[in-house]
Amino acid sequence: MADLNVLIAFDAATIVERNPNASRNADAPTHVDHSLIYMTTRQDHIIGTSGAELNLRAEPGDSIKWRETTLSLGTDYKALLYRYVSNDNHVLIRTPEIEVIDGVYPMPKEGSEGTPDFVTQNYEDHYWRTTVKRTGKVVYHFYFQILDRHRQLKGYFQWDPYITIENP
Repeated sequence: MADLNVLIAFDAATIVERNPNASRNADAPTHVDHSLIYMTTRQDHIIGTSGAELNLRAEPGDSIKWRETTLSLGTDYKALLYRYVSNDNHVLIRTPEIEVIDGVYPMPKEGSEGTPDFVTQNYEDHYWRTTVKRTGKVVYHFYFQILDRHRQLKGYFQWDPYITIENP
């Protein structure tokens, strides 16, 4: 059994710019242009190419973990997944759940340019996790919100990726 880590990177600045009147209703998020969302994982688990859709090679029993970020790595905007919706009825994958874990983040030591010196910060991290039950194609929606650097809501959004799960 394998852990498949999927990184979702949102072009949050462009999403906000193109959607100035984005939904403020968490139950009715604004649909986002797929070209502004990038999903990837290890190359040996990708079928085709990475993008807003992601076809994975996985086996029953494998775990899939989704983590979200923005192209600015949260400096200007932060993106946060808040809901998973699918018509899979738990047949191919277990309904994803949020897991919160403790993390340690390395930072270059101030004034240490050119050296490997670093300090660390503790933080809480999270991801969405599921377990693959059967091979097949799962179409789903992830709802996400975008916040600016002042923690002000810029809107609620969604897109409808899919995962094709194939045996390796």
